[in-house]
Amino acid sequence: MISIPRLSKIDFLVLISVVIIGLINLPFPFSGDQALFTTGALEMQQGKILYRDFWDLKQPGIYYFYFLAGNLFGFNEIGIHIFELIYMVFFSIILQLTLKTYFQHQIIASLVPLLTVGVYYISSSYRQLTQVEGLVGFPLFLCLWLTYQSFNHEGKQRFIQLLISGFMGGIVLIFKLIFLPILLAFWLTILLHSLLIKHQNLQKIFIEIFLPIFIGIIFPLLAVFSYFAEVNSLSIVYKTFFVYPGQVVANGKFNLSKLIFGTAWFLKSFVTLVLIATVAVNVSLRKGKNLLTLLLVAWFVLGLGIIFLQTRSLWSYHYLLLFVPTGILATKGLDILWQPLKQLNSPVIKILVSFLFLLPLLLNFQFKSVALVKNNFALTEDTRFKYQTVFRKDYTLLRSEVNFLSQPENLPGEIFVAGDPSIYYLSGRTQATSLNAWSLELFLSEQWPQLLQELNLSKPPYIFISDNYQTLIKKEFPKIIELIDKRYHLLSKSTDGIWYILN
Repeated sequence: MISIPRLSKIDFLVLISVVIIGLINLPFPFSGDQALFTTGALEMQQGKILYRDFWDLKQPGIYYFYFLAGNLFGFNEIGIHIFELIYMVFFSIILQLTLKTYFQHQIIASLVPLLTVGVYYISSSYRQLTQVEGLVGFPLFLCLWLTYQSFNHEGKQRFIQLLISGFMGGIVLIFKLIFLPILLAFWLTILLHSLLIKHQNLQKIFIEIFLPIFIGIIFPLLAVFSYFAEVNSLSIVYKTFFVYPGQVVANGKFNLSKLIFGTAWFLKSFVTLVLIATVAVNVSLRKGKNLLTLLLVAWFVLGLGIIFLQTRSLWSYHYLLLFVPTGILATKGLDILWQPLKQLNSPVIKILVSFLFLLPLLLNFQFKSVALVKNNFALTEDTRFKYQTVFRKDYTLLRSEVNFLSQPENLPGEIFVAGDPSIYYLSGRTQATSLNAWSLELFLSEQWPQLLQELNLSKPPYIFISDNYQTLIKKEFPKIIELIDKRYHLLSKSTDGIWYILN
């Protein structure tokens, strides 16, 4: 009889802790990225087609996530973050149910969600929450775990496990194609194990391993491409997925300052977890050669390589690709150290060790909690705004930038912003062009004339150009400035840029 794992009382206590930690993050402000995703998802809800009517370099997974979240709970910070919390709590339950046999001490096994999802919420600020790299940890883990489970089975059971593993891999690729090497590493281990260790014949390997993975991975991808074929957008989708990224990387330079900043952010939040995870890796691979540990290490190492490959960005949130393997391996390290810690005679030493381990996380959690309490738990619109400005100082400036758009005498219609997409979100206006101008520095030469043509045809009543992009546009494609000078006049100047109004 198959033993079905169940949640213990400690498991439920940990889950309640994760929910409380997550709730503190519900009123968090959007960064420009999340504002862009929300704007794009809202336009999709209004009938526009992604890439054709609203273009972004990212794969569609993140927009599907925001589209679903917005339709269920609202296209705002609370709505998006509620959906993310539900998603993360479900992930936490899956972690507890699937990893019980990975640990010797069940009290430690219960802590996995706290050292993965809990740490994700404690360490993340507005720039990191609800980003691709954080959300993709769930399907990536399921892909890894199902692959790991297939080592111990054959026939129909292995086929089904690898079919679902492939399906989860397809979901991962819908979020970001560059994560493919991590998936291939998972599947290569089962392939090599069957070929070199079990000496299975090629026909059996093809039927039980290659075929289900292929069917699984192709199904979600085929669904996405079929949809874009139906709306006659395959050409722009192909260019966005396979042509533009290579050109962007080829035209860019390695950004050392972002690499240093991102690495510093990751170490600040995860350094103790990384150190304890090192213990787990050393013991598990040196003594027992634990396969699950090996797969988690492969995820971490290849994930780190993928982060460094993204030379034009290297944002801190990219390091969230590592929070799941880091947290699981750190929990394994605690599992290994649990017996020696129990044998310590002095309770003072135990408390000191625990405090040093938790210190970076406790400080961040305390800061968020105190800010929430000081602002009456951000329950009203005014207190929520005050809470948000604690973490994003420019929210006050951005709100003042868009106040005039809500006045009764303003011109109606979609606007154009060359700068932070938070202006779209805070103003309640959508984008007048298909091309977004959030990352003009990544524009290819062919996109500048397209942007000029779209501005010429759409005639947005208001245009905002940030000071940084004024210089960039004049350098890369001054015809856009010429169009603005011809059809618009200056409405106002701010510390961040210039508003223009249609003549």
